[in-house]
Amino acid sequence: MQSIKYSDHSLVVKIFTRKNGLVSFIVKSAFSRKSSQPCSFFAPLTLLSLTYNETHHTDKLSFIKEVNIIHPFHNISTEIGRNCILLFYQELFMKLLYQAFAPDELLFDHLFDHLVLLETTQKIAPDFHIVFTIQLIQVLGYAPECNYSTSTPYFSIEESRFEATQKAQHTCLSKVASYYLYTILKNQPYSPPDKKTRMELLNGLILYLMKYNKQITAIESVGILSDVLN
Repeated sequence: MQSIKYSDHSLVVKIFTRKNGLVSFIVKSAFSRKSSQPCSFFAPLTLLSLTYNETHHTDKLSFIKEVNIIHPFHNISTEIGRNCILLFYQELFMKLLYQAFAPDELLFDHLFDHLVLLETTQKIAPDFHIVFTIQLIQVLGYAPECNYSTSTPYFSIEESRFEATQKAQHTCLSKVASYYLYTILKNQPYSPPDKKTRMELLNGLILYLMKYNKQITAIESVGILSDVLN
Protein backbone atom coordinates (compact mmCIF):
# COMPACT_ATOMS: atom_id res chain seq x y z
CA MET A 1 0.00 0.00 0.00
CA GLN A 2 2.76 2.45 0.97
CA SER A 3 6.52 2.55 1.48
CA ILE A 4 8.57 5.14 3.36
CA LYS A 5 12.35 5.40 3.37
CA TYR A 6 13.47 4.62 6.92
CA SER A 7 17.23 5.04 6.54
CA ASP A 8 19.85 4.96 3.80
CA HIS A 9 19.29 1.22 3.46
CA SER A 10 15.81 0.40 4.82
CA LEU A 11 12.11 0.89 4.13
CA VAL A 12 9.01 0.86 6.29
CA VAL A 13 6.15 -0.57 4.24
CA LYS A 14 2.44 -0.96 4.89
CA ILE A 15 0.90 -4.00 3.21
CA PHE A 16 -2.75 -5.02 3.15
CA THR A 17 -2.77 -8.77 3.80
CA ARG A 18 -5.57 -11.27 3.42
CA LYS A 19 -5.18 -12.90 6.85
CA ASN A 20 -4.16 -9.99 9.07
CA GLY A 21 -5.39 -6.81 7.41
CA LEU A 22 -2.95 -3.89 7.28
CA VAL A 23 0.53 -4.86 8.54
CA SER A 24 3.62 -2.65 8.82
CA PHE A 25 7.03 -4.12 8.03
CA ILE A 26 10.62 -2.96 8.14
CA VAL A 27 12.63 -4.07 5.11
CA LYS A 28 16.37 -3.92 5.66
CA SER A 29 18.87 -3.54 2.80
CA ALA A 30 16.01 -2.70 0.43
CA PHE A 31 18.29 -0.48 -1.66
CA SER A 32 21.08 -3.02 -2.03
CA ARG A 33 21.57 -4.55 -5.49
CA LYS A 34 21.97 -7.96 -3.86
CA SER A 35 18.85 -7.71 -1.68
CA SER A 36 16.29 -10.50 -1.87
CA GLN A 37 13.70 -7.88 -0.84
CA PRO A 38 14.47 -4.94 -3.15
CA CYS A 39 12.56 -1.67 -2.95
CA SER A 40 11.08 -2.33 -6.43
CA PHE A 41 8.99 -5.14 -4.90
CA PHE A 42 7.14 -2.59 -2.77
CA ALA A 43 5.90 -0.26 -5.49
CA PRO A 44 2.27 0.83 -4.92
CA LEU A 45 -0.28 -2.01 -4.99
CA THR A 46 2.19 -4.64 -6.17
CA LEU A 47 0.68 -8.11 -5.70
CA LEU A 48 2.97 -10.08 -3.40
CA SER A 49 3.34 -13.47 -1.82
CA LEU A 50 4.65 -13.00 1.73
CA THR A 51 6.06 -15.17 4.48
CA TYR A 52 6.39 -13.41 7.84
CA ASN A 53 5.90 -13.84 11.56
CA GLU A 54 2.13 -13.71 11.94
CA THR A 55 2.22 -13.05 15.68
CA HIS A 56 1.02 -9.62 14.75
CA HIS A 57 0.87 -6.52 16.94
CA THR A 58 -0.42 -3.33 15.34
CA ASP A 59 2.05 -1.16 17.28
CA LYS A 60 5.15 -3.08 16.20
CA LEU A 61 6.98 -3.53 12.91
CA SER A 62 7.16 -7.06 11.53
CA PHE A 63 9.92 -8.62 9.45
CA ILE A 64 9.39 -10.29 6.08
CA LYS A 65 11.03 -13.69 5.77
CA GLU A 66 10.34 -14.19 2.07
CA VAL A 67 8.63 -12.13 -0.62
CA ASN A 68 7.85 -12.66 -4.29
CA ILE A 69 5.86 -10.77 -6.90
CA ILE A 70 3.06 -13.07 -7.98
CA HIS A 71 1.56 -10.99 -10.80
CA PRO A 72 3.94 -8.45 -12.40
CA PHE A 73 2.41 -5.24 -13.75
CA HIS A 74 3.73 -4.97 -17.32
CA ASN A 75 0.81 -3.21 -18.99
CA ILE A 76 0.11 -0.98 -16.01
CA SER A 77 3.70 0.25 -15.92
CA THR A 78 3.84 1.04 -19.66
CA GLU A 79 0.34 2.42 -20.41
CA ILE A 80 -0.47 5.85 -19.00
CA GLY A 81 -4.22 5.20 -18.70
CA ARG A 82 -3.77 2.06 -16.61
CA ASN A 83 -1.06 3.73 -14.55
CA CYS A 84 -3.29 6.72 -13.74
CA ILE A 85 -6.07 4.34 -12.64
CA LEU A 86 -3.55 2.59 -10.38
CA LEU A 87 -2.59 5.94 -8.82
CA PHE A 88 -6.27 6.65 -8.20
CA TYR A 89 -6.69 3.24 -6.55
CA GLN A 90 -3.61 3.76 -4.39
CA GLU A 91 -4.87 7.09 -3.05
CA LEU A 92 -8.37 5.71 -2.50
CA PHE A 93 -7.15 2.55 -0.75
CA MET A 94 -4.70 4.39 1.52
CA LYS A 95 -7.50 6.62 2.79
CA LEU A 96 -10.03 3.80 3.08
CA LEU A 97 -7.68 1.30 4.71
CA TYR A 98 -5.51 3.50 6.90
CA GLN A 99 -6.65 1.60 10.01
CA ALA A 100 -7.65 -1.74 8.47
CA PHE A 101 -6.05 -3.83 11.20
CA ALA A 102 -8.83 -6.42 11.15
CA PRO A 103 -8.71 -8.93 8.27
CA ASP A 104 -11.30 -8.55 5.53
CA GLU A 105 -10.92 -11.41 3.08
CA LEU A 106 -13.86 -10.33 0.91
CA LEU A 107 -12.39 -6.86 0.45
CA PHE A 108 -8.90 -8.25 -0.11
CA ASP A 109 -10.11 -10.65 -2.80
CA HIS A 110 -12.08 -7.89 -4.51
CA LEU A 111 -9.03 -5.60 -4.65
CA PHE A 112 -6.71 -8.39 -5.74
CA ASP A 113 -8.98 -9.64 -8.52
CA HIS A 114 -9.61 -6.15 -9.84
CA LEU A 115 -5.90 -5.28 -9.95
CA VAL A 116 -5.34 -8.43 -12.00
CA LEU A 117 -8.13 -7.29 -14.34
CA LEU A 118 -6.51 -3.84 -14.65
CA GLU A 119 -3.33 -5.55 -15.80
CA THR A 120 -4.82 -8.26 -18.03
CA THR A 121 -7.95 -6.75 -19.63
CA GLN A 122 -7.17 -6.25 -23.31
CA LYS A 123 -8.95 -2.90 -23.65
CA ILE A 124 -9.69 -0.72 -20.63
CA ALA A 125 -13.16 0.86 -20.81
CA PRO A 126 -13.26 4.61 -20.11
CA ASP A 127 -15.31 3.95 -16.96
CA PHE A 128 -13.31 0.95 -15.70
CA HIS A 129 -12.44 2.78 -12.46
CA ILE A 130 -16.02 3.97 -11.99
CA VAL A 131 -17.44 0.46 -12.15
CA PHE A 132 -14.78 -0.65 -9.67
CA THR A 133 -15.63 2.19 -7.25
CA ILE A 134 -19.33 1.25 -7.32
CA GLN A 135 -18.47 -2.41 -6.69
CA LEU A 136 -16.12 -1.33 -3.88
CA ILE A 137 -18.93 0.63 -2.23
CA GLN A 138 -21.07 -2.52 -2.35
CA VAL A 139 -18.30 -4.70 -0.88
CA LEU A 140 -17.76 -2.18 1.93
CA GLY A 141 -21.45 -2.48 2.84
CA TYR A 142 -22.44 1.04 1.75
CA ALA A 143 -24.64 0.02 -1.19
CA PRO A 144 -27.39 2.58 -1.88
CA GLU A 145 -31.06 1.72 -2.21
CA CYS A 146 -31.66 0.72 -5.82
CA ASN A 147 -35.11 2.28 -6.15
CA TYR A 148 -34.72 4.09 -9.47
CA SER A 149 -37.88 4.69 -11.50
CA THR A 150 -39.28 7.32 -13.85
CA SER A 151 -40.84 8.97 -10.80
CA THR A 152 -37.59 8.83 -8.77
CA PRO A 153 -34.90 9.65 -11.38
CA TYR A 154 -32.41 11.61 -9.22
CA PHE A 155 -29.83 9.93 -6.99
CA SER A 156 -29.39 11.69 -3.63
CA ILE A 157 -25.91 11.26 -2.16
CA GLU A 158 -27.13 12.38 1.26
CA GLU A 159 -30.11 9.99 1.36
CA SER A 160 -28.38 7.06 -0.42
CA ARG A 161 -31.41 6.54 -2.64
CA PHE A 162 -33.14 7.79 -5.77
CA GLU A 163 -35.65 10.60 -5.26
CA ALA A 164 -38.32 12.49 -7.19
CA THR A 165 -36.58 15.87 -7.27
CA GLN A 166 -33.04 17.19 -7.47
CA LYS A 167 -32.99 18.96 -4.11
CA ALA A 168 -29.38 20.19 -4.18
CA GLN A 169 -27.18 19.94 -7.27
CA HIS A 170 -23.93 19.33 -5.37
CA THR A 171 -25.39 16.37 -3.44
CA CYS A 172 -27.79 15.03 -6.07
CA LEU A 173 -26.87 13.60 -9.47
CA SER A 174 -28.48 14.69 -12.72
CA LYS A 175 -31.00 12.41 -14.42
CA VAL A 176 -28.42 11.15 -16.89
CA ALA A 177 -25.76 10.40 -14.24
CA SER A 178 -28.39 8.84 -11.96
CA TYR A 179 -29.55 6.44 -14.65
CA TYR A 180 -25.94 5.63 -15.46
CA LEU A 181 -25.39 4.69 -11.81
CA TYR A 182 -28.54 2.60 -11.81
CA THR A 183 -27.50 0.56 -14.87
CA ILE A 184 -24.18 -0.31 -13.20
CA LEU A 185 -25.84 -1.17 -9.88
CA LYS A 186 -28.26 -3.49 -11.69
CA ASN A 187 -25.47 -4.93 -13.86
CA GLN A 188 -27.40 -4.05 -17.01
CA PRO A 189 -25.74 -3.72 -20.44
CA TYR A 190 -24.90 -0.12 -21.38
CA SER A 191 -22.51 2.05 -23.38
CA PRO A 192 -20.33 4.42 -21.32
CA PRO A 193 -21.71 7.96 -21.55
CA ASP A 194 -19.76 11.11 -22.36
CA LYS A 195 -16.85 12.30 -20.23
CA LYS A 196 -18.90 14.99 -18.46
CA THR A 197 -21.42 12.42 -17.19
CA ARG A 198 -18.69 9.98 -16.17
CA MET A 199 -16.88 12.67 -14.18
CA GLU A 200 -20.14 13.75 -12.54
CA LEU A 201 -20.76 10.21 -11.35
CA LEU A 202 -17.16 9.68 -10.20
CA ASN A 203 -17.17 12.92 -8.20
CA GLY A 204 -20.53 11.90 -6.74
CA LEU A 205 -19.12 8.53 -5.71
CA ILE A 206 -16.22 10.25 -3.93
CA LEU A 207 -18.69 12.41 -2.02
CA TYR A 208 -20.66 9.26 -1.20
CA LEU A 209 -17.55 7.58 0.23
CA MET A 210 -16.69 10.74 2.18
CA LYS A 211 -20.04 10.44 3.93
CA TYR A 212 -19.04 7.06 5.38
CA ASN A 213 -15.27 7.61 5.76
CA LYS A 214 -14.28 10.82 7.51
CA GLN A 215 -10.61 10.25 6.66
CA ILE A 216 -11.43 10.96 3.01
CA THR A 217 -11.46 14.71 2.47
CA ALA A 218 -10.59 14.64 -1.24
CA ILE A 219 -9.15 12.33 -3.89
CA GLU A 220 -6.64 14.49 -5.74
CA SER A 221 -5.88 11.95 -8.47
CA VAL A 222 -9.41 12.37 -9.88
CA GLY A 223 -8.11 15.45 -11.70
CA ILE A 224 -5.38 13.36 -13.36
CA LEU A 225 -7.94 10.80 -14.51
CA SER A 226 -10.03 13.58 -16.01
CA ASP A 227 -7.06 14.83 -18.03
CA VAL A 228 -5.87 11.42 -19.23
CA LEU A 229 -9.00 9.30 -19.84
CA ASN A 230 -11.29 10.28 -22.70
